[in-house]
Amino acid sequence: MRKILLFFISFLLVVNIAYSQDDWFINSQNLIINVNLSSGADITPRDSDYKVDYIKVNLTHYPYGSFNQEVVAFEVYPEAKKESNSLQFEWQNPKSKISFGYRAKMKTSNDLIEITEKIPFPIADLPEDLKPFIQPQEIIDSNDEDVINLASQLVEGQDDLYVVVDKLAEWTKGNIKYDLSTLTADVSQKASWVLENREGVCDELTSLFIAMLRSVGIPAKFVSGVAYTNSDLFPENWGSHGWAEVYFPGYGWVPYDVTYGQFGYIDPTHVKLKESIDSAEPSVQYKWLSRNVDLETKDLDVKADVEAKSGRAGQPIGLGIDVLKDNVGFGSYNLIMVSLENLEDYYISSEIYLSRPKEVELTENFAKNIVLKPKEKKSVFWIAKISENLENNYAYTFPVTVSTLRNFTESIEFKSAKNDIVLSLEDIHSVLRQKQEEEQKIYSKDVSIGCSIDKNEFYSYETALVQCRVKNIGNAFLENFDFCLANECEKFDLGISQEKSFNFSVEDIREEKQQLVLDLKNADVSKAAYLDVDVLDAPNITISRIEAPAKVGYKDEYKLSFLLEKKSRSSPKNVEITLSNKNIKKAWVVSELSEDRKFIVNLLGKDLSKGANEFNIDVKYQDNNRKKYEASENFAVELSNVTLVQNILLAFHSITRSLEKPKTLLLVGISSLIVFFLIIRFIFKRK
Repeated sequence: MRKILLFFISFLLVVNIAYSQDDWFINSQNLIINVNLSSGADITPRDSDYKVDYIKVNLTHYPYGSFNQEVVAFEVYPEAKKESNSLQFEWQNPKSKISFGYRAKMKTSNDLIEITEKIPFPIADLPEDLKPFIQPQEIIDSNDEDVINLASQLVEGQDDLYVVVDKLAEWTKGNIKYDLSTLTADVSQKASWVLENREGVCDELTSLFIAMLRSVGIPAKFVSGVAYTNSDLFPENWGSHGWAEVYFPGYGWVPYDVTYGQFGYIDPTHVKLKESIDSAEPSVQYKWLSRNVDLETKDLDVKADVEAKSGRAGQPIGLGIDVLKDNVGFGSYNLIMVSLENLEDYYISSEIYLSRPKEVELTENFAKNIVLKPKEKKSVFWIAKISENLENNYAYTFPVTVSTLRNFTESIEFKSAKNDIVLSLEDIHSVLRQKQEEEQKIYSKDVSIGCSIDKNEFYSYETALVQCRVKNIGNAFLENFDFCLANECEKFDLGISQEKSFNFSVEDIREEKQQLVLDLKNADVSKAAYLDVDVLDAPNITISRIEAPAKVGYKDEYKLSFLLEKKSRSSPKNVEITLSNKNIKKAWVVSELSEDRKFIVNLLGKDLSKGANEFNIDVKYQDNNRKKYEASENFAVELSNVTLVQNILLAFHSITRSLEKPKTLLLVGISSLIVFFLIIRFIFKRK
């Protein structure tokens, strides 16, 4: 008997920006972050007669208040003047070097700008002060033809600004590889270069995103600052980072971090230090008056750390997960269905991730970006394929988990074994089309449908009966329904609250576990019911691998063996096996042949007849309906080199075997009586 073991598979969620179980950096409601910036320059004389009259530094990279950040404390060294969104430092007659910087304490929040209504796209009547943010720049070259063409194709037909911006962000994140090698360049690459080469770092991804926005008339600006990541790509968790802000009429500037996949919001580790019209704008500028001097400037050194955390952000999205089939066979496809509900009255965009064991392959990326309108419900689907190369003797349990970017999760599991139902990719696509069509229909007109079958398991020569009830649960008269099972269809109308019954015959379908689909459609409603059935093939046994000696002697002990092969998926029942010749008969009974079975018989040469002995193997069996089937094979074993004495013994054995038979015994008895009476008569005649 084969062992069936429950086999749990472990799994790991992997995303581009990896998150640990300690998710404070994405789910804390508020953070207190210390930001320290330092820099400077060395004064290098070219001659002994040198002089520096003054050095001025213009620093535009410093923190200030905005909708989700507040400056709690700010200390500048040395003293500086704030002027036109910059800090102005000045040194008179410096000698060897200068240094400057600041220490800031920032309070950040997990808040976002709540866009509660649809904003039309394209944007009309843009104010003059926003027009610079749709113009091409040195790095953000939004006038590049390839950038224009791609952006236009991506948003073609869309009239919702939030959806348009999300589509461009999603494409950028999904199609541009994050590649640190571009950091070796002296300056950031242009947006058109990033598009052509499909790689870049955060500021370059952001530049392309902004360029595509501007090319279709959407104002966008470049933002730089610091942010946290626990990605293994970086030696430090905190570092300089770039993202975008997009203008939404009536709401203002909304953050989008395409590198982190944060669309319409940013996590509270982001500290904004500068905003600009182009990513090429410098954060620090030097001006000096000197003689015979070189000024060697240093890079800005920005460090950050968390001083305190408080609160936890809410979960704005309701999650649910289900699978089409709880049990599928090896090599089967399955449909993973994720239900999403926006619990808020404003737009939400989020990436969602599906994690699963390596034995479950996905036909597309494990990550999807979704946009939910206020209070909207939506379904997202993944098609999964179970590996064909699994151990036949095991039953597998596969866990599947869906997670949002903010680390909220829901899980489910399904099972797989060798003989479970196998769904093709075409089967899954058919179900998927049906479910997507159901979501798109307007259900003020609606029906309920329930179907059952009189037997879930039956042979291909049988007919099964499907019974269905359809009820109008809407408030409108429904006309011109087509209700179909395969090519058998019923046409009907259905009044309000009315219910109708239908019967369908199931016959002449393929012999396997499968799913019957009953489609109900008209111009307003699309529904489907699914029934799992197992269509059995006729039981089939083949007698094979007969092994027997060609010749044996009178005194030999020999062995016969043969194999009963189960050639059908269904199991033969009440199997009767007989091995016989005119001298020997062996019989066995097997209630169910669930797998191949070998029979071995030990025999004696003296039980044979001289010369060739023909053996017959006869097998009789039934199916679940007691329908009868047969199989037979024969072979011969020769008894050779028989001596005179052995011939006499064989003759005696033959007579003995004959005497064991009732009919033979009766004939011998009658013959003996006749002989007895003849002898008596002969004696009396002599007298």
